Amino acid sequence: MIIGGGGDASINSVKFTTIHKLKRSITHKRYDELEESIIFDKSDTNGLAFPDYDALVITLRILDTDLRRIMIDDGSGACIIPPRVLAQMKLEDKIVLRFITLIGFNNAVERTSGDITLPVLAGGVTLETTFHIIDQDTTYNAIIG
Repeated sequence: MIIGGGGDASINSVKFTTIHKLKRSITHKRYDELEESIIFDKSDTNGLAFPDYDALVITLRILDTDLRRIMIDDGSGACIIPPRVLAQMKLEDKIVLRFITLIGFNNAVERTSGDITLPVLAGGVTLETTFHIIDQDTTYNAIIG
């Protein structure tokens, strides 16, 4: 599990490429066959230093709540949510007890305390997403893999 950002390029899986000196393109590595790109012009890069290795942190609608501070980690194979978030959303009774072992990017072994499947709205599309519950103190409310 990634707890915070850092200067290591291997942590960040977003790849920047320059187009005509005025545009930047983010290429989605996991979905290359879709040829999806998000294009920024020069005005969108004001105040940024490149290369930028900060984590991508967004807000998503999960169930009926706009959940802030969600980190996107496309190098991860799991979606993770801490139990404190589920308690605030009053979803403790929806947790399915299942204990599995996950290995973090630093080879740390973490054991889940359960799973929960929730609808996640992103870009106008709602997907049923299974989150693994790990009782760790993290600055993020969820990690989307």
